[in-house]
Amino acid sequence: MSQINEFFTGNLCRCTGYRPILDGYRSFTNDQTCGKRNCCRLKKADSDTEIMANGCIDTASSNGATENRSSEEFLIDQDLYNINHFSPYDPSQDVIFPPELKVLHHELHTQSLEYKGPRVTYYRPTSLSHLLNLKSLYPDAKLVVGNTELGVEVKFKNQLYPVLISPTHIKELTSVVVSQSGIVVGSSVTLSTLEEKLRDLIESQPEYKTRIFSAIVEMLRWFAGKQIRNVGAIGGNIMTGSPISDLNPLLMAAGAKLSLCSQERGYREVEMDEHFFTGYRKNIVLADEILVSVHIPYTREDEYFLGFKQARRRDDDIAIVNAGMKVSFRSNDAVVNSLRMAFGGMAPTTVMATKTMRELAGKHWNSSLLETGTSLLLQDLPLSPSAPGGMIEYRRALTVSFFFKFYLSVREQHSVKFPELIAPLSAEEQGVVQIYHHPPPKSCQLFQKISSSQDPIDPIGRPMCHSSALKQATGEALYVDDMPHFSKELYAGLVLSTRAHARIISIDESEALRLEGVERFFCSKDLPGSRNETGAIVHDEEVFASKIVTCVGQLIGLIVAKDQSIAQRAAKLVRIKYEDIQPLVITIQEAIVEKAYLNQWTIKKGETESAFKAADHVLEGDMHMGGQEHFYLETNAHLAVPKGEDGEMEIFSSCQNPTETQKLVAKALGVPENRVVCHVKRMGGGFGGKETRTSSISIPLCVAASALNRPVRIMLDRDEDMVMTGTRHPFYARWKVGFSSKGLLSAIEMDLYANSGCSLDLSAAVIQRAMFSMDNAYKCDNTRVTGYACKTNLASNTAFRGFGGPQGMLFAEDVMTRIAAFLKIDPNMVREKNLYASGDKTHYNQLLERCTIRRCWDEVLQQADYDTRKGTVEKFNREHKYRKRGLSVIPVKFGISFTAHFLNQAGALVLVYTDGSVLLSHGGTEMGQGLHTKMIQVAARTLKISADQIHISETATDKVPNTSPTAASASSDLNGMAVLNACEKILRRLKPYISKDPDGSWENWVKAAYFDRVSLSATGFYRTPGISDFDFGRNEGTPFNYFSYGAAVTEVEIDCLTGDHSVLRSDIMMDVGESLNPAIDIGQIEGAFMQGLGLFTLEELRYSPTGVLLTRGPGAYKIPGFQDIPSEFNVSLLRGAPNPRAVFSSKAVGEPPLFLAASVFFGIRQAVEAARASYALNPCFRFDSPATAERIRMSCQDFITAKIEPAELGDQKPWSVTV
Repeated sequence: MSQINEFFTGNLCRCTGYRPILDGYRSFTNDQTCGKRNCCRLKKADSDTEIMANGCIDTASSNGATENRSSEEFLIDQDLYNINHFSPYDPSQDVIFPPELKVLHHELHTQSLEYKGPRVTYYRPTSLSHLLNLKSLYPDAKLVVGNTELGVEVKFKNQLYPVLISPTHIKELTSVVVSQSGIVVGSSVTLSTLEEKLRDLIESQPEYKTRIFSAIVEMLRWFAGKQIRNVGAIGGNIMTGSPISDLNPLLMAAGAKLSLCSQERGYREVEMDEHFFTGYRKNIVLADEILVSVHIPYTREDEYFLGFKQARRRDDDIAIVNAGMKVSFRSNDAVVNSLRMAFGGMAPTTVMATKTMRELAGKHWNSSLLETGTSLLLQDLPLSPSAPGGMIEYRRALTVSFFFKFYLSVREQHSVKFPELIAPLSAEEQGVVQIYHHPPPKSCQLFQKISSSQDPIDPIGRPMCHSSALKQATGEALYVDDMPHFSKELYAGLVLSTRAHARIISIDESEALRLEGVERFFCSKDLPGSRNETGAIVHDEEVFASKIVTCVGQLIGLIVAKDQSIAQRAAKLVRIKYEDIQPLVITIQEAIVEKAYLNQWTIKKGETESAFKAADHVLEGDMHMGGQEHFYLETNAHLAVPKGEDGEMEIFSSCQNPTETQKLVAKALGVPENRVVCHVKRMGGGFGGKETRTSSISIPLCVAASALNRPVRIMLDRDEDMVMTGTRHPFYARWKVGFSSKGLLSAIEMDLYANSGCSLDLSAAVIQRAMFSMDNAYKCDNTRVTGYACKTNLASNTAFRGFGGPQGMLFAEDVMTRIAAFLKIDPNMVREKNLYASGDKTHYNQLLERCTIRRCWDEVLQQADYDTRKGTVEKFNREHKYRKRGLSVIPVKFGISFTAHFLNQAGALVLVYTDGSVLLSHGGTEMGQGLHTKMIQVAARTLKISADQIHISETATDKVPNTSPTAASASSDLNGMAVLNACEKILRRLKPYISKDPDGSWENWVKAAYFDRVSLSATGFYRTPGISDFDFGRNEGTPFNYFSYGAAVTEVEIDCLTGDHSVLRSDIMMDVGESLNPAIDIGQIEGAFMQGLGLFTLEELRYSPTGVLLTRGPGAYKIPGFQDIPSEFNVSLLRGAPNPRAVFSSKAVGEPPLFLAASVFFGIRQAVEAARASYALNPCFRFDSPATAERIRMSCQDFITAKIEPAELGDQKPWSVTV
């Protein structure tokens, strides 16, 4: 399983939460158990005991009840799938390397190759002499092995390298030789091969000789993913000279020797020291020289070596700061003979702390050396307050933290050798030197068993496989860009604004149009008047910016060409002149100063002023919560196909809102909506990001297709998608709360400011949802909340899973946490005292019925063994100074419905064919969440047929018109009821034939009806009853149909010296009513939790002061990976809690669980609070989201942070700003 974990590092998946993927692949390993120490698979089972999908034996216990029923009535199940149903292993079906290529293997690998293109020539020499000759002829040629760096430069930095040389088939550059003094590694040796060779030496040589090798192998664990290490080479890492290279600090600290060679001068040897790098990505290697090999030395008994790295995400991430450190002692004592320390991330190059190295030589390895070294390091490694990468104080603190860890680690090892000279580490110091190892994941998923009396073909409540799962797993599932190309099809390239607020002076497309293969350039001149106006709710945007741009990434023009590469290349040739406009508003704080508000709203209940006066205590505080990039796996993809007559247009789109796409395309084309059909087969993720912002790409695409009368396709690159389409709204809150000495709420006032970006989009509804959610699960009779939509010069922010709810709820939990810190009591006591109950009214006066929040709370505490573990965490924190743990419990209450009343409707179309097969269409779109699967289940139960007889092909506006977006977690509720309605119509028509032939088959009844000329198609419709628009002025209305509830307990551990954190365990209890499909619902819960974990801990959007998104693409923007899932991850569905207000008593599940990941955030906050307590610091402190490593470390103030001078900007501009 450890190999599976390693291979998946570097693979990103937004949807599943990773655990199901690992569980699926566990069946290929030789340790297929649930991972728990007392796993029942390890016990002897009876022969008739069924082994469950996660490796456990079904024990059929129970976990709770409704308010008036016994928990024993509801048995649990954990069989999400049955491994006994898998196909047996057949080795003949293994994927093999094509034999015909093996036959040619030797011949191909001994040939020199040369490829000539119109702009680039590629050489693959097979001898060193040939390589040197090529480098002599083309001194500026780039040597490329894995293309892991060069590809980025060509793609994102617009670099063109006319000559590329691949040195992968040259013996001298691919060999590994072990010598008396160390190991000589060819510069083209891949990192995976290097790791393998070093591991062999570590196993065969004495420990003291391989300390450098061990440090390199340890660093390679965190160096990119396995796939990158398989192709990236050690020479490329050195020669590209990245200032945050993971290997260069180690090689410099080790004193590695480089063998260089040129055709004219032959060989020379240089040392990697402080003189090797001469500037940003520059070194002393001459233009006609090549790096042949690297000599990495052994260590001696009196030498110690370690590497360090801190990144935003532990696995597969570039470093914030990294280091290599080596110390040599004089024989038989603890006096430093020499010290080498190299750091990355502290300058434009990897640098050595030369002054510190000199001054510490000759000193004893004791606390005095540590103190002196700390001060010297800070002098050696200054950072400008405006340095690229930002995080100035944090990066400086990391250098000292690494040195402190090195000091303790060496002291620990050297004290074994010289116990009389060096004191051993204390218990709390030993925690500092521990090397992190990700434990094998373990998990459990529990849900309610279906009744034994349920019809075997009735799929409701069963963990039925996702209808597209097999196609997606094999790559057969088709997405927009997989569609076959049409005849005469063209490709579009985007011309985007590079300024955040400017007047367009001129646009010159002439150079782009001269490029062969370019068909035409489109801009605002091609879309006159109101046809160029667009927008989600109000038309406050332009399809093409005409006179003024209001954000970086705004569409100015569209190049249409014969293929993608030409279109994108031509788009970069369009020249635009700007004139900047003031004010430039980027951040919420700037918007507040400028009073730049699109709108504002207030909800008020009770009398807050009098309640504050009567309160025992009043606290005030504020908090900022960052935005979040959707990072769906499939970027925006669209294909516009003109029909050639009557202005008809078909658009195949990856969007959540086909009806809105239809409307806006029709408006831009100047045709009625009935001339435009939008098709959505499936999406590779959406999360709200494809609800409205897709139209900014699909509309101009259709304009071009219509004008040229040719199909036009586009699929955005990741950086284009990120810069154009907006994010989750960043929020800032100011609050004031009154409460009793026991922690009971009496009054709260809160002002919410959302960074809406440059247009309204869905910001009004997002902010209103945040206002509705600012109570989370807590009752307060006196509340006033005001929300402001701040207009800024950023891409318009938009819908994202939770839709403002997570922001409002996070601020509520911040209030509860600070109350507890002020009163010096357990935060759980404050939360428990204020939980809602059935019969309570919210601050917007909606009555809570069938409120299960207390059940979820109590049962997750029991499931997580909270009381016992709380004591264990407290004991751990007493015993550890530099590592702390936190254990947090967070509830969630989430209202289900569109708050825009008119959207709470849905339609469906059921077509029954004479062979009995059923084609089902409904208004919802499939984005991986399993909506189509659930709709098939609803239809199968209603029609009383097998789910295998029902098929959903796509969502299309010519099948079901006027659809609502697939959003707000309401799609199963709305479309499920519409499907139910349509199927019931069919069933009523078949009733006479069923009565006439009760023992007949479905197929017989259908044929009988057909021959009797009975319609076998039906439309269904549903509108949610009992809800109404909310009146903010009167504080009345019923915005939600019902509420979903849940609770989570999470335990985390932080490294107080680096800010690193680990999620040790998460337990979730979620009320999903009577689950339509437990497998899909649990997958949704886990996926939402992991997306929330990213929101609250890892994912940080960074913008320049001029509004440029700095975190574009996976290299700079980090979502959680496989190694970020909780080490133990247990999910239970609340049993015995039917919901009468949705289809078959189910509940929505898409958005509510996301906020449960706030238990990770507040667990981290508790751990930070424990660290601060060690230094008697104020437990009431501001702790913004996300809880990045930087924020964690700098909140754990200590003797190191006290030495860091604040980064005063003066007249300089910061690298990034908090928006």
